[in-house]
Amino acid sequence: MSDQVKPKFEGLLQRVRSALILLPFVIVPVVFGGWWFASLLAVAGFLMAREWGTILGASKSQTQSLGGLTVFILAFGLVAGAPEALALCFVLTGLASSFALWRGERASPIAGGLLYIALPLVVAQYFREDALGMLVIAYVLISVWAVDIFAMFTGKLVGGPKLAPVVSPNKTWSGLGGGVVGACIAGGLTFLVVVGFGFGQADFTALMIIAPLLAICAQGADLFESAIKRKYDVKDSGDIIPGHGGLLDRVDGLIGVLIVLLGVVWLRGDSVSASLWVW
Repeated sequence: MSDQVKPKFEGLLQRVRSALILLPFVIVPVVFGGWWFASLLAVAGFLMAREWGTILGASKSQTQSLGGLTVFILAFGLVAGAPEALALCFVLTGLASSFALWRGERASPIAGGLLYIALPLVVAQYFREDALGMLVIAYVLISVWAVDIFAMFTGKLVGGPKLAPVVSPNKTWSGLGGGVVGACIAGGLTFLVVVGFGFGQADFTALMIIAPLLAICAQGADLFESAIKRKYDVKDSGDIIPGHGGLLDRVDGLIGVLIVLLGVVWLRGDSVSASLWVW
């Protein structure tokens, strides 16, 4: 790589290196599921809650409450089942909102955090409980990573009109197009693995239809977090991941994708894998 081109893609290379470092810590829990996966989600939830509190300037007690509630919901899901944990998440969000309103405090540190942090983590727990849960989680993760990498690479290589210059000056429409291509590649690979190795049923057309939705949701969720950080004048949610800030900075797209895919599953009314892969 030439000296002129290298600085342009240094951020992308740093993201790839960070992803490769984190990958082993993700693969084992995803494969084994159960308490392995719940433990991974709980650790992530605790770290994300701390970063959420930092961004919003929440009190220490609010941040600790959010982290504790997130871990409790995930533990409840491990014992009672993820669907029940989803219901509990919404109930606790309503109670937290009412309590904040009664005390004249902001609802965003706890109630907003439950929707932004606990909800997508429980959705991941719910998806993992599917008969093809390991493949579903792998599909979601690979899709989001592909969108992120392809969008950044294409945006820097092609450039062009900005996607949302006020919120995120570096994002471009060409990057969004690259993200869609990345999601399509991830969908095609998923189809080959699921059908080719006889793991279950998948519809290539369905995976290609849902790919643009994944790319748009991932980019939209990224912009959403950027808007929150801009509102509170915060550059990064943390510094836990070298070259990419905090954990929330790395999984913001994943948060949006998981929440939207939950809506797709509920609307389809079938198992998770069938709702996403067979149309």
